[in-house]
Amino acid sequence: MWIPPIVVRRVFLDPLVFVIALVVVILSPFFFAVAFVGDLFVPGQWKMLRLTKLVVTFMFYEVLGLITAFNLWIIAGFGRRIHTPKFQKAHYGVLGWWITAVSRAVQSALGLTIDVPENPPIDGPIIVFSRHAGPGDSIFLAGTLLHDFDRYPRIVGKKELEFAPFFDIMGHRLPMRFIRPHPRRRELAVEAVHDAASGMGPKDAFVLFPEGGNFTPKRRTRAIESLDRHGMTDRAEAARGLKNLLPPHPTGALAAIEEAPDADVVFVAHTGTEDLTSMGVIWAGMPFDRTIKANYWHVEPVDVPDGVDAQTTWLYEQWALIDTWISENRDSASREGTA
Repeated sequence: MWIPPIVVRRVFLDPLVFVIALVVVILSPFFFAVAFVGDLFVPGQWKMLRLTKLVVTFMFYEVLGLITAFNLWIIAGFGRRIHTPKFQKAHYGVLGWWITAVSRAVQSALGLTIDVPENPPIDGPIIVFSRHAGPGDSIFLAGTLLHDFDRYPRIVGKKELEFAPFFDIMGHRLPMRFIRPHPRRRELAVEAVHDAASGMGPKDAFVLFPEGGNFTPKRRTRAIESLDRHGMTDRAEAARGLKNLLPPHPTGALAAIEEAPDADVVFVAHTGTEDLTSMGVIWAGMPFDRTIKANYWHVEPVDVPDGVDAQTTWLYEQWALIDTWISENRDSASREGTA
């Protein structure tokens, strides 16, 4: 997918989205009236009203977010002091507010709740490796780190996130990087990881999705075939044991550990969004009345093995633990739903 250059986004795309979002908010009473009438003829629990509420709420916060980002830019001396600690903290505060608001709107519209277990706090910087299960988990994870754990996330995510103007602007002002995963661009991805993970403070959290994309059976098969083709038979065999995940790409993960060797490594498992793969599926199942379950555990720096081979084996072992956790919790949720 082609992403317009940043100059084009700032000069043309962002103002266009702002105007469209503002018009949607202004005309929202009309859209709600149409949705209400439509729901009288559409089976389900007020699906059109739920979807309209979600779109209008997102547009409302997009407008507020863009106005706030513009004001921060002015207050920061027209961007000259954007990267000072004071304004970095201010931007993280705004980002946390925006993500929390949007997350609540999505949960309300789709009938979702998020269950994140309470675990003892971790002192110092952390590296977070999470499974990938949808376009929204980057934002949800950032919100959890900001709101629930008082952390400053540094995310290496897909360039498609740059299509969301507010998140795009905030991401480029904060130590976040947007990449296009591709074997031929591996050096650029590693460089982005080193850049984002460098110089972390005690409240920073570097975030990476080692799979590089969402799980599908076809992608799993292609990934295993690629490992076999490149003579990585041990990795291919380990990947065959994964039923819910793609095999992790160790290059970026190991680059993060190399850049921040004193950081604890946190592994995040979650389930509940795997089947939300398209608007058609979301429309058919809305509201879902389900809980997105999450779990995480951390490994202290002293317990992270040394050397590329040992760390790669260790990463696959952790990924197998995530895969097992997903199977157990998704299956139990399915049994509860059919009980």
